[in-house]
Amino acid sequence: MTLIDDYPDLEGNLSALESVRKTGQGQEFDIYRSLIAKGRVLLPYLTSEGIAFAPSRFLGYKDNTVSDHAAREHRDGRETTPRIRQVLAKEIGFTTWNVSDDVAEEHFVRFCSLLSTTPDNASRTYWITPETGDWLAAPSADVSEAGSDDALSDEDLEQEVRDDECLPKTTRESIIKARIGQGLFRRRVIQAYGRCLITGLEEQRLLIASHIRPWRECCHNPNECLDPGNALLLSPTWDALFDKGFVSFSGDGALMMSKRLSKPSQRALGIEGLNVSLTDTQLSYMHHHRMLHGFADPE
Repeated sequence: MTLIDDYPDLEGNLSALESVRKTGQGQEFDIYRSLIAKGRVLLPYLTSEGIAFAPSRFLGYKDNTVSDHAAREHRDGRETTPRIRQVLAKEIGFTTWNVSDDVAEEHFVRFCSLLSTTPDNASRTYWITPETGDWLAAPSADVSEAGSDDALSDEDLEQEVRDDECLPKTTRESIIKARIGQGLFRRRVIQAYGRCLITGLEEQRLLIASHIRPWRECCHNPNECLDPGNALLLSPTWDALFDKGFVSFSGDGALMMSKRLSKPSQRALGIEGLNVSLTDTQLSYMHHHRMLHGFADPE
């Protein structure tokens, strides 16, 4: 087989994969699912339905088809990966390397689930182009935050709060500011806790007041939304980890780490066997956080 020469060749192979993916059935589709699940070096690309993935060892051969590729199943990406790097560099104007990417990995696992297949238990790397890089960096691309297509955006919910005349205007404004951890909510959380729950950092300018039960789920209930018991005070790194569901806390305050957080990342955090002191109110909200992000409660 001849290696691809240019980006149109690569796009032709993407189209070949897409035509099979969209069938959703048949022998070629079964071959396609196996090809995806076994991928080690993958190119994420955008479709009208979201993000999809194509293996390097398929993309790198000119005028490839799923059926033809089945006869070359034994081949790996040692030929195709350098050629794809050249083709992408010429197309986007700089050299991009296939690298591990936690966010892309999350989406790849979800993509395999949509195909009703299980990815191989192996390390994977991804070509991140400007288009997919911007998409993956957008808040809407976060798997853990993704809702149904008709879910209201935070901006829509803010407008609902503004229009809720059952609440005083000042309360409505406090609820809206609480979405980003500001205003009355932040003041009450800092007064209640004073320092980062994990690191002990006391510099208020660096601390973030973070809801335990997400703002979008309690924004119509000021008793929950503005309750410091429904909050943790955290430094930026730990706020991001908690907000995205990479960490949570058990009923006795033990730190829990998500399987979505890679082992190297867990080691880099440098905290093992951590226990924190949480109030009864915080613990009651924490049960919801664990359920929301897929942490199993201890027996």
